[in-house]
Amino acid sequence: MKKRYLIFPIIILLLAFLIFSYFSNGFMYSIININPDSLTNMFSEYKFLSIIIYLIIMILEVIIAPFHPLLFYIVGGIIFGPLLATILAILGGAIGGIIVFFIAKKWGRKWVEKKVPENKRARFDKFSEKYGGWAVFLLRLNPLTSTDLWNYVAGISKIGFWPYILGTTAGLIPATFIQIYLGVPIKNNPLFFKIFLIAIILYLIIGIALIFLLKNSPSQKNPKHVNQGLKQKHGLL
Repeated sequence: MKKRYLIFPIIILLLAFLIFSYFSNGFMYSIININPDSLTNMFSEYKFLSIIIYLIIMILEVIIAPFHPLLFYIVGGIIFGPLLATILAILGGAIGGIIVFFIAKKWGRKWVEKKVPENKRARFDKFSEKYGGWAVFLLRLNPLTSTDLWNYVAGISKIGFWPYILGTTAGLIPATFIQIYLGVPIKNNPLFFKIFLIAIILYLIIGIALIFLLKNSPSQKNPKHVNQGLKQKHGLL
């Protein structure tokens, strides 16, 4: 049996364990039934450490481009409040964008060429050459085209560093604040809060599974077979 097929029984067993833990009043029951204020107070005791950890998560989310940060945005909004969470998310996005830009420029060309079709890269080059940082700003501002994969594309394009980082950072601000502000009604509604906690647990499980599957997928071994679903998800088709 190929390694990538092992992930499915592992996910089923893990979900079964979590369901059992919930109905047997185990740790899953405690997590899902935690009070939002208790969660906030718990992190407030270690606020500086919590801020550092959250910032690192926001940076890593940019580097691991296929995963959308919405649920982590909401977590930040619940724990830190919309304003501080937005500042941390934008800062993390900017730092992550800088790292990705230079990773792509130095080592990432082959990876980017596999993930982004040549016509899309050529279009981005033409668009960025004409409009500079405004091109990145508009791509990040539009929720239909916004994706962290553009950071990698920018790294192998002709766009300069400062136009890129200013454009991508400015483009992230409106959508990031709106998504983080979703944490306010979720925090104030016990049912939504429980649904959210379940969603983020499933999100993490599925995210880890996708990393494993993508790492072992044929498209990683054969550049002619690119994961079309991944590109559609990030508006690249």
